[in-house]
Amino acid sequence: MSPDVPGSSPHPYFDEKAGEREKRIKSLFEELDYKKRGYLDAEAILGGFLKLTHLPAHTRYATDLLAKCDTAHDGVIDYQEFRTYVLEKEKELWGLFAEINQSDQHYRLLPSDLENALKAAGIHVSKEDISNFMQVIDTEGNGYIDFHDWRDFLLLLPRETTIIEIYQYYQTSTQLTHDAEVVIPHTDETANNAYKYLAAGGMAGAVSRTCTAPFDRLKVYLITQTVSFSKQAAAAAAATSSQPPTHHQSAILTGLKNIYHQGGFRAFFVGNGLNVIKIVPESAIKFYVFETTKSILAELTHSEDKNAIPVGARFIAGGVAGLCAQFCIYPVETLKTRIMSSMIIESNGKMMDKKSSDAFKSKQKNLILNTARSMYTTGGLRGFWPGLTVSLMGVFPYQALDMGIYETLKVTYLQYMNNQKDEHGKGKSPNVLVLWACGMVSGSIGATSVYPLNMLRTRLQAQGTPAHPYTYTSAWDAAKKTLRADGIGGFYKGLGPTLFKVVPSVSISYAVYEFSKKTLGIS
Repeated sequence: MSPDVPGSSPHPYFDEKAGEREKRIKSLFEELDYKKRGYLDAEAILGGFLKLTHLPAHTRYATDLLAKCDTAHDGVIDYQEFRTYVLEKEKELWGLFAEINQSDQHYRLLPSDLENALKAAGIHVSKEDISNFMQVIDTEGNGYIDFHDWRDFLLLLPRETTIIEIYQYYQTSTQLTHDAEVVIPHTDETANNAYKYLAAGGMAGAVSRTCTAPFDRLKVYLITQTVSFSKQAAAAAAATSSQPPTHHQSAILTGLKNIYHQGGFRAFFVGNGLNVIKIVPESAIKFYVFETTKSILAELTHSEDKNAIPVGARFIAGGVAGLCAQFCIYPVETLKTRIMSSMIIESNGKMMDKKSSDAFKSKQKNLILNTARSMYTTGGLRGFWPGLTVSLMGVFPYQALDMGIYETLKVTYLQYMNNQKDEHGKGKSPNVLVLWACGMVSGSIGATSVYPLNMLRTRLQAQGTPAHPYTYTSAWDAAKKTLRADGIGGFYKGLGPTLFKVVPSVSISYAVYEFSKKTLGIS
């Protein structure tokens, strides 16, 4: 601590003797290495965050610090690697401390210093925000922050030493208590605007799904068609048509024509209302179950907080959330599929006249209610969950592939960017579009891998409808009949439209989500 008279005490950074600094760093390393193994791993680093800041930290900070210090690339940090990092980090911390320290010559940061520095960086906070920020770093309650407090709180922060990064680090750290309870401070935007974020996501999903509804409609059409049924329809069309037989058309082109003949342009959006309605409840269920499961697994794995659970536990939490959301939303999904499959397929190639259009509108009236009543009459409550088992079987494989491939691509890209330097010698920031592309690639591979299960689910949901008049006793029965009628390729019917809609769907979602956040006043 500096006394009241300037210059009467050693400089908090420059006047520390080399031997004293070496001893301090060595002592800190030994405290963090509480298992006395001679190195620090992610577990020891997380403990270090707790020791120095008195707050639990998120796993990503430990991962980032390992990547930054581990010059030997052996997955751990030895003393020399730790020492090199600490010396460089303390130099950066002093530089920022001196830059912020404008109102006091005693090497102390006052609340006004922090407030001015944050405002200069474009972060506007209240007096209460500053008071809370001060209290976290000023562990002795002096009303100011000296360099020792500043250094200890930020020493293990692996990110760039800027006031913006430090404030974000403070906000992230204070989201968790020692009991792993979420306590997001009111300065964190997501705490105050949870419903706005949910609304923004709902709007993004609604616009995206509506714009790509024709792809989904075509996918269901292709899945419900079988070779034998298509041949029967073609023969019937040839018998009633005076036109000479035409050359064989692709299944997609034929599907587009037949859907249009069912009701014109509107026919491509049949069932989209239900698809949009389920967005918000599905997202809410996934979020709630995911967070709850993480908390339970944190206790079972003795993790410090729910965000520090192992990768395997996070995978299980995601899978459980997917299972619960799938089960709860499944009746709506079944209803949507049966509505899409309840329209009579017109294969004669004639344009829809006014009479046909009026018939389509009449058919659309009360379609949801009539379809739901028919489902209940035929199968009772169980009629709303056909193919549930085979659908749930695909949740974990998809989760594993999507998460595994995405993490591999993301980590590879981030490691590459970490080695790239700009003209000032600083690491380049990752491009959000590249990370977005990683998500699309992983999602596409995951969807393709489990597509046969989704195809069987759709046929089980659509069985007995005009578009798919066949019935099945089980998923295995559906698989055998599909193989016999359509061969191996039958299990991938509709995959094309599914993959085609990935880029426009994600692009529209991202654009609308950002616009919605801006409109709702969140960033």
